[in-house]
Amino acid sequence: MSVDLDFDKVTENAQKMAREAGERIKQGTDKTVEYFQGFQWQVDPDDLDTSLQELGEKLRRVYDQGRYTKVRLSFKGKQLLPDIPIGVLIAGEAASFWLIGPLRAIVFALGVKSFVDVELVHEASGRVREGIDLYMDGEVEQAEEKYREALRMKAGDTAALYNLGVLLRVTGRLDEALECFKEAARDEEHPDGTRAREVLGRMSL
Repeated sequence: MSVDLDFDKVTENAQKMAREAGERIKQGTDKTVEYFQGFQWQVDPDDLDTSLQELGEKLRRVYDQGRYTKVRLSFKGKQLLPDIPIGVLIAGEAASFWLIGPLRAIVFALGVKSFVDVELVHEASGRVREGIDLYMDGEVEQAEEKYREALRMKAGDTAALYNLGVLLRVTGRLDEALECFKEAARDEEHPDGTRAREVLGRMSL
């Protein structure tokens, strides 16, 4: 089935949506790619082993199998180490063995008990972020590939589905867009699930 597109109109719509998305991100109101489970972790330089054990226990309580793959540790907005596989920290003793050297040096540099920001992230989130940046720059084909790559990494990723749906809708592939929105809308917790339900409501009018 062929679709006749008004490419000038498609380009105009894409640019408009990109500008609007950019403004929301600048204003801090667009949480599309900021959907991370996060908390603060108190690190005691005099008892790092206990601090690591407490971190592992807390991660076990919030760990959602398949949703997150890595842990990011930051202090005052600065990332302390490369992202750490979540399984390493949940493993307990393995976490202490794997982290004790570099993390001890960082903790000693802080000098006192400190609160470290902990974010749980998935590698697919990075691909979605790259896709949004490309889309905002008008690189629609490259953005689509990033969203699809994210879905290959994490099937059913809500942010990837929603953003891919937006892209497909703008480029006239309404049936495919509808399927993406329907799947994203099943997620009742993610903000993009809410957006997908809102889009579906408008599309049904």
